[in-house]
Amino acid sequence: MTLQPPIHTEPTQCQDCYKCIRHCPVKAIRVENNHAKIIPELCVYCGQCVIDCPPHAKQTRGDGQWARHLLATKKQVYVSLAPSFVSEFSDYTPQQLIAAIKRLGFAGVSETALGADFVSAQLAKDLAQAVENPQGQKLFLSSACPAVVEYIKLYQPELAPCITDRASPLLAHARYLRKVYGNDIGLVFVGPCIAKKREADAWDEIDVALTFQELREWIEEEGLRPDTVIPVGQENQQEFVPRRAAKGVLYPIDGGMIATYKKYDRLGKVRSMAISGLGEVQRALEGFDPENLTAPVFMELLACHGGCVNGPGTSVHSPGALKRVLVEEYAQNVDAVLDEATVARAPVMEGTLPVSGSANKVYSEEDIRAALRSVGKYSLEDEVNCASCGYDTCRSFARAVLEDRAEKTMCVSYMRKLAQKKANGLIQAIPSGVVIVDKNLQIVECNLNFARLMGSDVVDMYQLKPGLEGADLTRLTFAAKLFADVLSRSGPDVIERDVREGKKIFHVTVFEIEREEIVAGVLEDITVPKNQRERTITQAQKVIEKNLSVVQKIAFLLGENAAETESMLNSIIESYSDGEEDSR
Repeated sequence: MTLQPPIHTEPTQCQDCYKCIRHCPVKAIRVENNHAKIIPELCVYCGQCVIDCPPHAKQTRGDGQWARHLLATKKQVYVSLAPSFVSEFSDYTPQQLIAAIKRLGFAGVSETALGADFVSAQLAKDLAQAVENPQGQKLFLSSACPAVVEYIKLYQPELAPCITDRASPLLAHARYLRKVYGNDIGLVFVGPCIAKKREADAWDEIDVALTFQELREWIEEEGLRPDTVIPVGQENQQEFVPRRAAKGVLYPIDGGMIATYKKYDRLGKVRSMAISGLGEVQRALEGFDPENLTAPVFMELLACHGGCVNGPGTSVHSPGALKRVLVEEYAQNVDAVLDEATVARAPVMEGTLPVSGSANKVYSEEDIRAALRSVGKYSLEDEVNCASCGYDTCRSFARAVLEDRAEKTMCVSYMRKLAQKKANGLIQAIPSGVVIVDKNLQIVECNLNFARLMGSDVVDMYQLKPGLEGADLTRLTFAAKLFADVLSRSGPDVIERDVREGKKIFHVTVFEIEREEIVAGVLEDITVPKNQRERTITQAQKVIEKNLSVVQKIAFLLGENAAETESMLNSIIESYSDGEEDSR
């Protein structure tokens, strides 16, 4: 059976805010029909979109049913518990948490940190050998975080050979437990990481991966509580198996891996650095050439800021500093290193997360320019890089459009221009005079029919400057007083009056668009024959019907501009209809 990807989108909950795109470090999201969907082959499952999605449309695959199935079909099932449990389950003592997990049906609980100690011991040897070989590998990238490993292999494949060919702490731990208890046991990982679900999907040694959130929900469903979870008389039986971990418990905080491997090699001849946060990892490795190194460098790379304690699978949002303190306090009472007998039983240590393909696609400059032109960007000045679409630059958005990951309607500046063009087109199509003015009674926009109503001189002005932007309305019509009345602080929202202009009588409807800032007016020459008046109403209705769907689309995306246009058009129809009834 094909598994659902570790992260998916609930389309009915997606609200087209593009926040997931803005926060996705690799932009592994495709927008289809205004819904943002994860692209599994590009996603590194860092979980940032799950954390940042306001309506919680980005959701983590629930694997609780598979863990229950494993308990029902296997004689013994063990839990590999991530060391960050001390910051997540601070309301439990380690003994209480072990008891709660065993009450769910598990045979025992072991610390994933044991695997971290095996990795550290092996890494110390690898780096010692690198020091002794001046002509050998210089850059070593940690393989502990599956999200980082997937990122490097997909997005910076030139650095993939620098990833240490060593199992992750989870994989090393899974192999060790099967070596101790037999290969037929079931194994469930519990931790703060969504990417571990991807790791469990990739390796047979790991049956199921649950987040801390899933474990907490399971415990609560069973009605277990910290103060009553340990059976009477079994207080001394709640211990980690087959033994406690050593300083590998520091792995979930940034710098913890370095601190641990140095316990196994005190020579300190390798320069080490810790980088947490996938965005920081990107910036640190961008353009990095290992050939420029003269001595070995080890980089501990973690996808989550501050380390695994801040992973997306946590349910307790405590301050990051407190989480780090809790881990460090827990590490004070463990051995510095594993004993030699345990290290001697280390499992096979090779193997990094298998990743196929590469996400890097190259497009010609002409391809990118064509995509930019499709959203109205013809010059560098048009590339505003506002990031409202979710992409940092217009060129990044253009690449996404070329890859069918983005839709043109995601570009707010494009849609704003489209809305303005559509609004202008509608105004021009209205067979009566339409004028929009600001609080100073300066014209913002008008149509040609308004200019015609004002006389041939105004038509000439309109030909020179379409829209008459900036013209003083008071110099054009006596109706300007009606506009001023609506603009006033205590003025009405709408005014309808008949105003005489020489030999003509105008029926004027003035209504506010923005309180005390912008008003619009519709002027109709009521001295024209009745049949022309009826034709005016019919034509206005046709214009609205023809363009309503477009206006609604723009209104949904941009809100006020298009909504105001629709409101204005409906007001025009109402004005005409009222006038028609009055004439009867």
